[in-house]
Amino acid sequence: MVYFAIIEVDDGFTIIEVKDDQSVEEIAVREGGILVDSGPYSSYEEACDALDQLEVEDDEIDAV
Repeated sequence: MVYFAIIEVDDGFTIIEVKDDQSVEEIAVREGGILVDSGPYSSYEEACDALDQLEVEDDEIDAV
């Protein structure tokens, strides 16, 4: 089964695909990022919704 998680890389947040036999932390490091939200999100669209919410929260923090 495949699920999705969110990591942060130099360019900002991104979504990664994770298979059941993989470590989400190892994939984050391999992609050059750090784990932000391990989910697991069952669909890419669900992960996109969570990512949108994270970016809104990040913008709100920056505005303070």
